[in-house]
This record gives sequence, C-alpha cells and structure tokens, in this order.
Amino acid sequence: MPDSLKQAIDRVLPEIVSLRHDLHAHPELSFKEYNTARKVRDILGRLPNIRVLPPLLETDVVAILNPERDGPCIGLRADMDALPITEELDIPHKSTTPGLMHACGHDGHTATLVGVAMVLSEIATALPGRVKFVFQPAEEDGGGGGKLVERGVLEDPKVDAMFCLHAWPTQPLGSIAVRTGPVCAATNELRITVRGKGGHGAYPHKSIDPILIAAHIVTGLQSLVARNVSPFESAVVTIGQITGGAAGNVIPSECAMRGTIRHYSPELGEMLREGVRRIAEQTALAYGGQAEVFVRPSYPALFNDRDMAALVEEVGCDLLGRERVITTESPSMGSEDFAYYAQRVPAAMFRLGMWPPDTEAYPGLHHPQFEFRDEALPVGMRMLCELAMRFLSRRAR
Repeated sequence: MPDSLKQAIDRVLPEIVSLRHDLHAHPELSFKEYNTARKVRDILGRLPNIRVLPPLLETDVVAILNPERDGPCIGLRADMDALPITEELDIPHKSTTPGLMHACGHDGHTATLVGVAMVLSEIATALPGRVKFVFQPAEEDGGGGGKLVERGVLEDPKVDAMFCLHAWPTQPLGSIAVRTGPVCAATNELRITVRGKGGHGAYPHKSIDPILIAAHIVTGLQSLVARNVSPFESAVVTIGQITGGAAGNVIPSECAMRGTIRHYSPELGEMLREGVRRIAEQTALAYGGQAEVFVRPSYPALFNDRDMAALVEEVGCDLLGRERVITTESPSMGSEDFAYYAQRVPAAMFRLGMWPPDTEAYPGLHHPQFEFRDEALPVGMRMLCELAMRFLSRRAR
C-alpha cells in the first residue's frame, strides 16, 4: 500500500473510531436508521468529489465518488441496522437505547465504509473510474439489500462489481477470511399451526392434544435432513419456538410452531419445504388433528464470485501477509442479504477478524457481549481502499 494511503487512513482513524462509538451507543432497528443515515449523510456531504444521492428507502445513503467521470464503477456496501438485544457490555459507549444493541458489528461496517469514503475522496482524481458507496438499512430484518436492488441501486451508474466485509469473531484480529462459492445460506421462515380438540388435562382421552402432535412433528422433522440430504450438502431445519396452552391442567385446542429452513441449493430448498409440509400435515392427521403449514422463502444464498474472491485474497496477502488470509473458513448457515447484490453483479464478501490475541474465545455474532473491535477498523479500511483501486485500474485498461 502506498505510504500516502496509509497516512490518510491513520489521519482519519480517530474520527472513525469516534463515529463507531457514537453509532454503537445509538443503535436503530431495521428501516428505522434515521439518525444513523443522517450522520453518514452529513459526513459524506462534506467530502470533495462525492455526490450524495436522494434516498431510495428513506434510511439508505448512496453516494458516488467521481460522479462525472466515465469508466468502471465498483460498489462498496455497509449495513447499518442493529438488533433487539440488551447489551451486557460495560463500556463507555454502551447502548443508550434499552433493548437494542449493535450485536452484529454493523456499527463497525458503517464506520469502516465512511472511513473508506473519506480516504478515497482525497485521491479521487487518481482513480480511473467511480465508486458507489451503499449504506443500506434492514439487513437483519426486511431484506433492505434486495429492496435497494429493486429500486435500481446498481444502476446509473451501473455497478460492475460489489464488495463488502463482515465482522467475524472466530478469526483473529488483523486477519481476513474469504472463500469462493457458497458463503451464507438461503433462509425460509417456517410457521406451523397445529389444531386438535381442547379439554381437561385429567381426561386426555376426550381431547386431541395439539402439543403432543407438535412434539411428534418436531421429532419427525429431524429425519428430513438426516435421511433425505446428502452428507456432502448442507441444510438445516430448526423449530425454535412452540407456544400453546394457558394452564398446566388444560389441553389447548391448538398450538403454534415457528422455525427456519436453511440451504444452498434451490432444488434442495424445494425438497425441504415440501418435506416439512408433508411431515407436519400427515403427522397431525395420524393423531386425529390438523396442521397448517406456512413457509416463506426470504434471503437467497450468498455465493462469492470466483474472480472477485481471488482479488480479495490477492489484496489480503499483499497487505496483511499470506498467513493472515484464511481460505478454509467453512460456509455459514447464517444468512446475509448481500446475496441480492451478488445475484446481479460479480461480488464477494470477506470476513474481518475480531478475535483478540491472548484470549480463549470471543463472543459470537448476535451475542449480548459482542462488539466490533476498533483495532479492526484500519484493516477493513485498507482492504476496501485497495480493492477499489485495483479493481478500477484493471477494469479501466
């Protein structure tokens, strides 16, 4: 990396650390990121060579570096929303909003990309193309990335490739992880309503117990992956919630189940959805009840483009050293709406290490004690700056 670029990153780093702390202390849920978007928009609006566009979804911020220039365009994305989790950390910038916190690192994602915009705006005239900065709402809930794509965020100017990073607590600080192909799974929301016949708990023979039926459905669903999915493929069927009844001595007339289905292959997803429906309905029927199944596909699977992942690996090796670039990280069964961008343009997401040295473990994503590490900010900024410069210079040849 040129010394001038490193110096620029070091120069803005204190402001970026302060911004992350501010964002961490003031989390906002999906599609409610009004203050977060305002802060980002205010900073970007003061930078040279950057045009901030009108919002597409109220709480998004999209800006273009070198808006009047021809040539290739690279997209860099950060997500801004927080989670409905009560923070357990005792830190000066702890969440000031009861029941909300940045437990997935989006405060760090946003601050990192603001820093990248600040640095690249200083060297804009040396870049043979454009950079589109996409600060999106509602990654955690609502598919903000997909809605931005539908509204044309990848057009005018057309984005040629897209990159993002994600905080990753299982990899060490100062490292990145990247892979080609599958990265995050497709998700499906699952709801099952089991109906029976209510009655007194002392006389179960006069009732049709929907809780008993639900228990057998849960057991039956465990065979769906174990006996229908190849050991060489990945899939998950989980029931995470069962609700029913109001008293210990009363058999209710119905109970509700909620869960998730996750997979990579569309064909496998269709088999799992049909299998859940079949097992639930037929099991309920066998016990004299009924089951109503609702399955709604949500985020698609995220696949990293081969060439874009190779560019991330190359940049990581040059900047961080070969030993700090992990290419053996397994695909995650978690979801990520960056997949919507990757469906339209060549794209890659890389994981940014959060695990501090000399510690036995680090809290996982969505944990009430997780925090994006300040030490990772310059690593993420260096990676995204260099990715933008190399992609544009090579595509412009």
